[in-house]
Amino acid sequence: MQARARPPQASILRQRTAASPNSLRLSPRRQFVAFLLLTALLGTTFSIVSVSPTTTAFRSRLPAHTLTKLTSKEAAFPVPSLPYFADKRNALNQVFVKRSWAWVTGLFFAFAGTVLLLPPTDTASTTSTSSTQRVPTVSNAYPTSTSRANPLAPHLIALTRRFLLASLYWFYLTQATWFGTRLGPSITHRILRYSGAVCVPSAIAHDPLAPRAAGGALHGGADGVKSMHLDGPGDIQSGTVCTGARGEYWRGGHDVSGHAFMMVHCSLFLFELILPLLPTLFPILFTGPKIKAHTGVKVVAYGAVAMIGLSWWMLLMTNLFFHSPTEKLSGFGFGLMGWVLSSL
Repeated sequence: MQARARPPQASILRQRTAASPNSLRLSPRRQFVAFLLLTALLGTTFSIVSVSPTTTAFRSRLPAHTLTKLTSKEAAFPVPSLPYFADKRNALNQVFVKRSWAWVTGLFFAFAGTVLLLPPTDTASTTSTSSTQRVPTVSNAYPTSTSRANPLAPHLIALTRRFLLASLYWFYLTQATWFGTRLGPSITHRILRYSGAVCVPSAIAHDPLAPRAAGGALHGGADGVKSMHLDGPGDIQSGTVCTGARGEYWRGGHDVSGHAFMMVHCSLFLFELILPLLPTLFPILFTGPKIKAHTGVKVVAYGAVAMIGLSWWMLLMTNLFFHSPTEKLSGFGFGLMGWVLSSL
């Protein structure tokens, strides 16, 4: 039997050369992650060059309501005058960032409702053959086994699972104190405490730490101040947690940037929400199977795009004005980790 002839070496080289541009092209997901990472790096670099890391770390620790007491006469504090977005009291921070996952949750339910009540159709069945032969860029965003009934139904199922996992991740990382005495503080709070942070009373607060009893010292003396640094059930029951309500703030330790985490966490989830609709929403920028979505679905999707834009802007502001470089890096890392874990 005669052996099969091998293709010429030049032919193999041409095939590899022709395939190399597509193999080097990043997927939309990776492009978006790279864009967020570049934003964080540029903002952090600018803050290192223009502002002392000590100043940015101090801004992130000081409670927002105590900023009303910062004046030019108080030279001991490095923030007598703040840019608008370096002030925690700015509208976007108070209305959007502080409630960012609530906004994302509302948008997710709006998207789910419009997809179920106003089901779209895939344009691949109504377009010409030449258009269906186009190689898609957004091709693996969702399964297509049920595309004739509702092309977004499989995507919605996967998105619901991702939303539940992302919500649990957000909760345990930042909000686990809601469980009170059973689970104790959140993961980020434990990192802050175990890395050596201490709670410091503020001398510029509107209502400085006051004695709990007549004639007593702060929180009942040295033992009371020490109780502010504990993580046990007594913190929640006795009200001696370092919450910043009376101007106290954390000094030292590693304070994971919650803003950096939330903005990355929200942006990546919202990007997953709109991923299969990118060729429909932005046909010039993305190629792939277009979905003839209802106007209501498009409105919600464009709302998600707007929220991604706000998250990107506040991520940039966080990296410009708050936290140390390592704290911002860890916040970004936790946000990226949540995106990876919620996709498992």
